[in-house]
Amino acid sequence: MTDDRFEDLGGEQRRAEIGERLAERDRTHPEQARRPEVPRPGNKYAWAVGIVMVMGLGVLLFLQTLPNEGKGFEGPRRGSIMKAFAAPSALGHVEGDANVCQRQSQCTEQTGTRPACTLRSEEVVNVCELRRRPLVLTFIFDRGADCYPQVDRTERVRPDLPGVNFATVFFTHKDRDQVRALVRERGWRQPVGIDPDGAVANLYGVGGCPTTVFASAGGRVVTTKLGNLTEDELRRRAQRLAS
Repeated sequence: MTDDRFEDLGGEQRRAEIGERLAERDRTHPEQARRPEVPRPGNKYAWAVGIVMVMGLGVLLFLQTLPNEGKGFEGPRRGSIMKAFAAPSALGHVEGDANVCQRQSQCTEQTGTRPACTLRSEEVVNVCELRRRPLVLTFIFDRGADCYPQVDRTERVRPDLPGVNFATVFFTHKDRDQVRALVRERGWRQPVGIDPDGAVANLYGVGGCPTTVFASAGGRVVTTKLGNLTEDELRRRAQRLAS
């Protein structure tokens, strides 16, 4: 038996006709060439974007822990008088939270049992004393951002402006020995007040780090700046306070 797999197609003549038809179809209706699929390059920056998003979420969650009571994070308004507070000195031995009581009728166990301005001691950083002269007040935190270099810059500017007071409010949960060691290690000679529960940050409407408040003699706020400032900008703004 002849082994012809195409026998059912009708013999040699039939096969020739079919072959010619297929050839003609290939000529008139060529098959579209399929474009090779190009692999999509991976985004080499995707990991960096992910890290930034995680960091941003961490900062947001941190800010939401501040006892700001929804007053906003812009700091004290221009033209307002710096509110009274007395905070434990970083180099002192007074423990507890800052006193933020403005007047006797408002004093409580939470805000302080005496008006803040009446608390005068080398163990306390009292803004009522500091604001008698032009004042540059820096707010820093120990989480959510690297704020310490801003205080370093104010320290380098401070000796050039003897007529201006400089001070820092430090919202931190570190124990006193850790804070004392940090202040001495970085060479901060300006008064540094400890704000363990964020009462002073809340009083001043501060939610970003660093925040710098510039006030003229008497405590009237000239401007509040959020973020890092250069030494030149610090010096220029502080000089305006003294002029």
